[in-house]
Amino acid sequence: MKTTLLTGVLLFFWAVTSAQVRPEAFIGKLPSVPGNVCSTDHTKAKDEFMAKLDEIRASLQNELDRRKKNSKAKSNANNQQMMSNTVKKSGVSPELIQQLMALEKQKKGATGDQKKAIDAQIKAITDQLIQQKMNISSGEIDNLKKTNAAGQKAWATGYTAEMNAGAMADPKKLKDENAKNMEKYKLQARQKQLGDSLKAQQNKYMKKFVEIDEDEAGKKLLAKIEGIRSEIAKNENLKIRTTPDQNKVEALRDEMYKAKISYCNLQSPKYINVLAEYKSFIQSSMAAYYRLEQLTNEVMKMQTGVDNSIEPGEYGLGNVSSYIKQLLDAYKYNLCGPEDLTIG
Repeated sequence: MKTTLLTGVLLFFWAVTSAQVRPEAFIGKLPSVPGNVCSTDHTKAKDEFMAKLDEIRASLQNELDRRKKNSKAKSNANNQQMMSNTVKKSGVSPELIQQLMALEKQKKGATGDQKKAIDAQIKAITDQLIQQKMNISSGEIDNLKKTNAAGQKAWATGYTAEMNAGAMADPKKLKDENAKNMEKYKLQARQKQLGDSLKAQQNKYMKKFVEIDEDEAGKKLLAKIEGIRSEIAKNENLKIRTTPDQNKVEALRDEMYKAKISYCNLQSPKYINVLAEYKSFIQSSMAAYYRLEQLTNEVMKMQTGVDNSIEPGEYGLGNVSSYIKQLLDAYKYNLCGPEDLTIG
């Protein structure tokens, strides 16, 4: 019986693990940019490259959708426990919280005197909750608002002293709470530090991609291409091959084609280099992202008291998706197209 149970458990965990597709698997399938992206003779290679990327992107999106669905189901299953833990931490009565929630629900469909009665009950329960949590009634709070600054300061000093005295009455409890708060602070600090570092590196590569588009020499070539295209467009009648100015249009078309090739040769090598750097970063930072996921899961569990852990590799999959998006633009600077084979 024990052997059968153990086998079942092992099979379950094998099924869960095998259902996951980690980011490393997708990176290993990604194709390299084929040949010279500025060539006009690589149509088939480009089509195959794009088709492969689309296939991988669709598969990756399916994996992300599966994870999102599972995460939502886990979160929904843990909602009740999470709320219970929150109430327990707050130090107020769970029964009062339940009553308050029930009244808020009733209030949505209430009108007139019924609504006023519900509001009165909500106020009474809220007052009890404040009394339990802060040892002060809503009436005292209202009176405090009417007092001058000196009176409010005096009250705050007295209230703080009272709270401190209450805490010191149980030194062990205070010590344990301080230790937990320090542990939580350190954990959140490690999470933030690692997250900020990885985000800064991501932004660095995104900035590099933008800088290529903003290159002044590239912008000048684009302006030249647009100028030539406009010049050709002004002469619709010149499409007739027997016109006297046919040679002029042919020359403009040839000039535009050369400008496009120059533009591609200027921009594409830089883009391909940044792509290679970005891919290297994604691969080398994979362990750091797994660590960030672990820290994030620990912080969430510490805050909520429930395990809503995301599946390992979630952040890595997002990075691979981002890389694929950039990879799909590998030919973006090759502007040669049908208009270069026709007049106008």
